[in-house]
Amino acid sequence: MTFETFHEELDAIQVRLLTLAEHSVGMLTDGMQCLNSTDEELANDVMDRKIRLSALHEEIEDRIMHIFVLYHPVAADLRRVVCYTVMNYSLYRVGRAGKGLAKNVLTVKNGTQHVPMDNLMVMADMVVAMLADVITAFETSSVIDPVSLGRRDDRVDAMQSGILRECLTYMMEDPRMIPGGIECITASRHLERCGDHACIMAEKITFMVEGTRVEIR
Repeated sequence: MTFETFHEELDAIQVRLLTLAEHSVGMLTDGMQCLNSTDEELANDVMDRKIRLSALHEEIEDRIMHIFVLYHPVAADLRRVVCYTVMNYSLYRVGRAGKGLAKNVLTVKNGTQHVPMDNLMVMADMVVAMLADVITAFETSSVIDPVSLGRRDDRVDAMQSGILRECLTYMMEDPRMIPGGIECITASRHLERCGDHACIMAEKITFMVEGTRVEIR
């Protein structure tokens, strides 16, 4: 158990986290795509990816526990492991959100009237861009401007509120839109939470890189 072996194991976990990130964001992106197009085949594919999502999450969790037990990391190394723990959880939740979006496809497809999803797709693009920037920061051990990211998250929150009002209006005007409206509101909540996870991960990346705590709100 050498110092070099310890850091090799940390580097290996980072690689697995980046694999998890690609898988999770892919589930989220495809979940939104199949919801917008009511593509049932793609929806089933996204839901099937949950198996690999869980396997990656559990593997990384086990490897992090192994690090704690064998090496007792301190200082910068401890910050790195803490960041890995948070990244593992948040990326898992992003993937689960993608599965949740895909699961809603059947309800939307069977509805007699469909709620327009243009604003929801814009919101999804904003969230995916936030996640992409955070993942790049993690890969390069760099820091994202917390003020800028917080403003982007505020815009996502504002869009979620706007979509809620829009869907309620559609549902009041035409009861046939209620099933689709409910699913659209649920999807916006999934996306809003993914934006929150992007901020949480960015906070921990800053802590890992600089040793300072920031709160993005």
